[in-house]
Amino acid sequence: MTRRFVSACSIAVLLAVSPALASATEIIIRASDVSTIRGNWHIAYDDTAAGGRSLASNDNGWSTTETPLASPADYFEASFSAPAGSYHVWLRLRATNNSKYNESVWVQFSDAVNGSGSAIYRIGTTGGLLVNLERCNSCGVSGWGWQDGAYWLSQASTIRFTTTGTHRVRVQTREDGVQIDQIVISSGNYLYESPGQLTNDRTILSDTSADSPSASQVGPYLGSPVRLPGRVEAENFDNGADGVSYHDATSGNTGGAYRQTNVDIERCAEGGYNVGWIQAGEWANYSVNVATAGSYIVRLRVASLSGGYLHVGFNGPSNVWTQVRVPATGGWQTWQTVEMPAKLGAGNQLLTLSYDAGSFNLNYIEVVAPTTSTAPSTSGGTTVTVVTWNIHYNANASYAQRAMDLLMALSPRPQVVIIQEAVRSQFNTYLERLKARTGQTWTGHFANHCPKGALSGSSCTSSEEEGVAVLTSLPVTSKSSRLLPYADAWHSARALVRVAVTVGGVQLQVFGTHLQPDQPAARYNSMSVVKSYAANYSRPQILGGDFNADPDQICSSSGMSPAFIDTWTLVGSGRGFTARTPSPTMKLDYLFTDAGKRANPTSTRVATTTGTASDHYPVLTTFSVR
Repeated sequence: MTRRFVSACSIAVLLAVSPALASATEIIIRASDVSTIRGNWHIAYDDTAAGGRSLASNDNGWSTTETPLASPADYFEASFSAPAGSYHVWLRLRATNNSKYNESVWVQFSDAVNGSGSAIYRIGTTGGLLVNLERCNSCGVSGWGWQDGAYWLSQASTIRFTTTGTHRVRVQTREDGVQIDQIVISSGNYLYESPGQLTNDRTILSDTSADSPSASQVGPYLGSPVRLPGRVEAENFDNGADGVSYHDATSGNTGGAYRQTNVDIERCAEGGYNVGWIQAGEWANYSVNVATAGSYIVRLRVASLSGGYLHVGFNGPSNVWTQVRVPATGGWQTWQTVEMPAKLGAGNQLLTLSYDAGSFNLNYIEVVAPTTSTAPSTSGGTTVTVVTWNIHYNANASYAQRAMDLLMALSPRPQVVIIQEAVRSQFNTYLERLKARTGQTWTGHFANHCPKGALSGSSCTSSEEEGVAVLTSLPVTSKSSRLLPYADAWHSARALVRVAVTVGGVQLQVFGTHLQPDQPAARYNSMSVVKSYAANYSRPQILGGDFNADPDQICSSSGMSPAFIDTWTLVGSGRGFTARTPSPTMKLDYLFTDAGKRANPTSTRVATTTGTASDHYPVLTTFSVR
């Protein structure tokens, strides 16, 4: 078969994307147009937001009320094209919990001037436009609302650009806990009036040129190529017209979600969105950047009633064009992962998906480094990603939210979360935050440790805040917990949690625990109880937790043998140190699979992107369950 890449032209440099113009005088910036996101800002899925996404900051109780920062840590930016002239600036905002402490931001520009021609609201200075959602003192806020300033200040909401060309807008934190989905910079319709209401607004301004961009608007949908290894969301195909960056056989977005192009997009049962109604002859391009040349595994998350075929290609530095079979998975939202090997060159290139035959849905494409392990074949298995993390005890709700944000930022994104030093009073906060970040419903089970002196036989006479939790977006069939009745300096017994989930029609038992520090005998005895307890339940099984001992103290892998096998010994690389951050010297955290290995690890790593949020790093492992 002749290798064919579908693109507008062969170019070595990928073009930067600019936000679409609703008309010659209306500049509309959405979350998808933002090219730079730093610190406490992230893109959040939101059905009420323009394009299904907003820019959101976590509510950590932080604010600065005087001036913006010349060098902020928390901000986002977008570039846009505009002719010289005067413009009115509007933002559509929403405050977390409709709180007046979560409703304001600073807005700055690269080259704005005021009516007298003097620099105003410049990036890199302590000057900025304060946009505060509440319209008057104690008026309150409710839902989305449009605002252009702050009721107690006299400040210009109209700016000027003296030159035609590319300009830059920066939004930085004033009060965290804010969401923003649209920025309007208008010299026409909204020069003198608001695009919508101050409260409970539902105005989504039309992105009228989204399906017919100019050549300067062809390029990565999120502003820069997706870095690989990593995940490419199917709905984030490149900006560009039909026939340039994609081709779809039908007019309009049948699913009506996320983007207004001809590609059909809908909400996905696994969270976020998926491309659906795929037909033979359709295709899509994705700008990617491969960090290092080498051999990789390409995974496609698919769902189909009847199956089909597609070609996967990488051009430029790579030379890949491979056909992949899509199996019949049993339903349009019954997801399964299929894989293909690929040898990729380093650098910017286009990932092309060309749909050959059949009808199927696509959630994402994931590129991972292969393992050199001799682990058994995963043929016929369903992929599930699990993370275990000692999140560090903190009873503050904002920290609970931050911890979940960090976990959901991992790639691949975990479907099962095992956390130690979890807080009882924040259990619902964990679940709500996970739902907010993924669009999925999360459930699970929490069990607290038993306080000192409170263990009576096999039961605890009082409870405490600290414990262990298993959280999951997968269907839960049963759950339980028990105590490990061996004391340490802080507790008279430690907790063991079990949650049974369904993975591709298979019941998977997930266990989580946190063993005793500085007590080798208590740890070994606890491991014996864990193995005995797990023997009462079906296989396959996964066990994760903080075992509180480096191999130079006791060998946790030996302690869990022969019932469980440390996944690091199967597919891990290096020492696997997890504590203490930021320069770990010990391996304390483990993910085990049962000796039958029907939950077979295919990759595992220590995730360092959580920084010093905890004194431990998470361990992230992907399993093929069969």
